[in-house]
Amino acid sequence: MTLGIRKQGSRMFIKTAKGSNFRNLSVFDLEFSPGKNLFLGINGSGKTNLLEAIHYLCIGRSMRSVAEDEQMIGFTRDWFRLEGRAQTAEGDINVEAAYNKEEKRLKINGELQQKLSELIGRMPVISLSPEDDDLCKSGPGVRRRFMDLAISQFSRTYLADLQDYNRILKQRNQLLYAIKEGRSNAASLEAWNQQLVDCGMKLVRKRMEVIDDLKEMAGSRYVGISGGRERLGLRYHLSYKFEPGQPIEQAFAKALATGFEFERRRGITMFGPHRDDLEISLAGMRIRQFGSQGQQRTAAIALKLAMAEIMAAQLKEKPVILMDEIFAELDSGRSESLIHQLDPECQVFIASAHENDITRQDGFKKFRVDDGLIVQE
Repeated sequence: MTLGIRKQGSRMFIKTAKGSNFRNLSVFDLEFSPGKNLFLGINGSGKTNLLEAIHYLCIGRSMRSVAEDEQMIGFTRDWFRLEGRAQTAEGDINVEAAYNKEEKRLKINGELQQKLSELIGRMPVISLSPEDDDLCKSGPGVRRRFMDLAISQFSRTYLADLQDYNRILKQRNQLLYAIKEGRSNAASLEAWNQQLVDCGMKLVRKRMEVIDDLKEMAGSRYVGISGGRERLGLRYHLSYKFEPGQPIEQAFAKALATGFEFERRRGITMFGPHRDDLEISLAGMRIRQFGSQGQQRTAAIALKLAMAEIMAAQLKEKPVILMDEIFAELDSGRSESLIHQLDPECQVFIASAHENDITRQDGFKKFRVDDGLIVQE
């Protein structure tokens, strides 16, 4: 791939994290191992909330797909605050994040940031959780979010193009709705069509480029975890008809032109990278329809670990890996294989209610979480 990469530097890891009123974690102030960290506690104790706080410090949002900032405020409280310090290739970085139902504030090294996107990629992170099964089970939106968030962390250009595309898409949708209501006409749509194609193709090409690498790496990871012989396949699926040999931008523009009536009736844009998909297959069969729960879970894990590998190659810096109850539905053999699949140079945070399969491995710094209270063992 030809993405810009930062200079080679020291190992990236989160040194400390502290917070107040974050979900059920009223107060915490922790120092982590640069290697493996383990959060132990029963379900509902707060260990997942601690992983969520770390993720929030890395990219300014929750790792849970439906979580809003307001939901992260502790019960009966009006605000939360988080602060973390990390060592990166560019030197130490201090991040402060606060939310009070009226505004969200982010500081990097003491400077207030006007855009939350300034944080993305500064402390690269990949999270794994049972929710990742949705990568194989749910609709295209889940897989698009996975691609967009990961690629944005190692390509500032992609992040900027994504923001531009969403702005153009919003304007075009507003115009389509106005046409539907008779407040505008089709001629005014032409300029927006060209902008959508030009900007959208930048996203499509980058996604395809990344998927070319991802399919080989994820396939290798899948075999390493499962021990099976099934081949994991990935294919970028466009939201419009595309003939072999036809320039993709030409097919995109044609879909917008010929699909006008279809879009006008709905008042929204029905073609483009915001509706494309990442098709996942196993042994040539779509995993969404034909994969078992264990195969879907293993495929999702393989995708996340492979993307972490791509991020590390592009950034010359290993991302932080967050793992939430990822062993819950894996047998002991796959759990053992998964531990061995982890890059020993990555900082890892694992939250689990069961430590037996994990702590057979050496080198974990352990934290016990009980009803929002965190104690280092």
